[in-house]
Formats: sequence, C-alpha cells, structure tokens
Amino acid sequence: MSLFEYAVEQKTFEIHGVKVGGEPGITPTVMIGSIFYKGHSIVQDPGEGLFDENRAEALIKGVEEQTDMTGLPGMVDIVAENAVAAGRYIDFVAGVTEMPLVMDIPSEESQVEVLQYASDQGLLGQVVLNSLTPHSGSHVYEKIKEVGCSSAILLLYSTATLLSSDKSGLLEAILPRVEDAGVENILVDTAVIDVPSLGLASKAVHRIKDGYGYPSGCGAHNAISSWKRLREKYKKDAVTSVVAVVNALPAALGADFVIYGPIDIAGDVFPAVALVDAAFSQLQIEKRVRPGRDHPRYRIG
Repeated sequence: MSLFEYAVEQKTFEIHGVKVGGEPGITPTVMIGSIFYKGHSIVQDPGEGLFDENRAEALIKGVEEQTDMTGLPGMVDIVAENAVAAGRYIDFVAGVTEMPLVMDIPSEESQVEVLQYASDQGLLGQVVLNSLTPHSGSHVYEKIKEVGCSSAILLLYSTATLLSSDKSGLLEAILPRVEDAGVENILVDTAVIDVPSLGLASKAVHRIKDGYGYPSGCGAHNAISSWKRLREKYKKDAVTSVVAVVNALPAALGADFVIYGPIDIAGDVFPAVALVDAAFSQLQIEKRVRPGRDHPRYRIG
C-alpha cells in the first residue's frame, strides 16, 4: 500500500463552511488556533471574560488573512475558565468571524452550561465541543443530545494507555456514547502531551484514519509548551523554525487538522503546513485527481 492509501473510505465533514477530513492533498489541513488561553496578554479578567476587543479582533482577522494567503481554513479555539467567560468570548468571536468556534472548556459543568448557551444563541451549528474523553460524564452526553450539538473533538488520552496502538481502543470506548448522543461531525485528537508523544500521536493519526476514516489530528503545540528549555537554549529564529516544524509534522503524516497553539503565531505556522499540503497535492494529481482552486497548491505561489 502506497503513501496515504487507507483501508477504509475517508470521511469528510463540513462544519459551518469548513471542510475537514478526507484524502491528504485534496482537503486542506484545518488550522485551529487558541485565543483567551491562560496567560494570553489580551485577557484582562479571565474569570469574568474581560479582554482587549481590538487586539482580539486583530488576531482573528490575522487568521482570516492567513487563510486567504495559504488556502488553509481556520477554526478558533476559545479557551475559557468558566461558562460566564465563555459566553462573553462566544458572543464576541461569533460577531467578528464565520470560522467555527471550538469550545475549549475545562470542567464538565461548564461544558454543559456553554452548550445550553450556544443553543440559546442559535450558534450550535458553528460550535465544536473540545473535548470528549474516555472519562467524560453522562451528563455531558445528555446535554449534547438534548440541544443537538453535532460537532465534537474526541481526545484519545488516558494515563493507562500511551502507545499509538492503544488509541484505537480508546476511540472504540468513546464512539458508542458519542454516536448515541447524536454527534455527527467527529474529529479525533490523538493527544500530544510532550515532545516524544508527538511522534506517537502522529503515528496514531494514520492508524485512526486507516481503521475508521474519521478526520484526525492533534494538538502539536503541546510539544512546544512542554519543552521547558527551548527558549533559553536556542535563539529566537531557531524557536520560530521549531514551532513551524512541530506543527507541520502531523500534516506531513496525514493529519486533517492541527491545533497549533496561540492564535498569535498563525503567521509562522500556516505557510509551513500549506507547503506540506501543496506538495502532497501532486500525489493526487498523479492519480488524476485535482484539488479545488482554493487549495494551498494554488495559493502559496
């Protein structure tokens, strides 16, 4: 079997106008950047969800500009401490962009509240819940089913199973509950926690796509955030290069989406991943399949 030929048909989902999944070289890699994260300089009060709106809008528009220049679609990962902050963030981001909103909420209680809020505001079609894990409680699934949330990221992480081969078992443990709750657009995050696990997660992306066909990717930036001596040991230019490589690596192994970390670094990572997508489009052209005109192949030149 040649590079990027899978045993099962690949699934492609469309979430609020953004397609994710399918054959590498055809559907562009989706880039998911985080905003309002812990320590983000634009956040003034994380508990109340107060922030510098002008800077936040500039960052979001910067991602849209990267999409225009590279052909890579984006989603906004909204990190919030609680449901109150999340509500304010959702209202603002939905008011300035049509990109999907990935709701990155730590507690299950807040997840439930945010799902209800998104439903009340008529935004569920734009929302992706991040994330469901093997440990997610039944009340989260009940709320998903109640409000009709159709998109979610499944995080394949457990301290008991760290090998790439173990990820399939974690997915199979979650899938029945996810499907019963009515989630249709299933994105699989193979879980990066440090530099070594980036290799395992990237390999697991291929395993999940080959075995199940679901759009798969990972939070590659966690490899950077866990590398404590990176910035003290190496020059700034080297750090920028490492950030680009780390986020391009999963794409080079077939990832459908990359959670690249702070939205602030979009300009460093979009071109790197776009290069990978453009290169792999030639594999499809060899099979007489040509990507659409918005593909990075036609945008990066």
